Amino acid sequence: MNVSDFTGVISSKGLASSNKFEVDITFPGGLSIKDLNLMCDSATIAGKTIQSTPEINYGVRREVAYNAPTLSDLTLSFYCTEKLEEKKKLDQWQNLMVNTINNNTKDEVGTYDVGYYDSYAKDTKIIVTKLSVSGKPTYKYEYRNVFPKIIGAIDLSHGVSSGPLKVTAQFAYAYSLEKSI
Repeated sequence: MNVSDFTGVISSKGLASSNKFEVDITFPGGLSIKDLNLMCDSATIAGKTIQSTPEINYGVRREVAYNAPTLSDLTLSFYCTEKLEEKKKLDQWQNLMVNTINNNTKDEVGTYDVGYYDSYAKDTKIIVTKLSVSGKPTYKYEYRNVFPKIIGAIDLSHGVSSGPLKVTAQFAYAYSLEKSI
């Protein structure tokens, strides 16, 4: 490996840019909210870990894979509009999981009943599309049966303004599909 080999690979294949992507979220009931998709300012392509165990035979020790992979959460961050609509949409989704808000009065605590998996995760998906420098799709990762496991805190401060508010959510999912383009 030398410098000319390295530059040859870069000139023929290019380098991926981390700021060229699109996100499409399908909520329960098949609803996709364009505004929320547009406000996504960062996304991860989640990782996975293959579980392994040591195999100890006479002589060499080695790791051997077993069981299904452990999936990392998918993390998305959203710019917030003035009325925090992005956080409200995520909170509504979480409320399908555990009823914490009384939908009739909005000012009373909910029942804390746990919802059925199919009511908050079935047919939901998040598609993260990596775009080329020219804006063409190059790689898609589709996460199926997703739900917002964690909605992060939003920090407010009287200090110097450091930009727009953001809300971050971590999504659990049943499985993912890699779709090369």
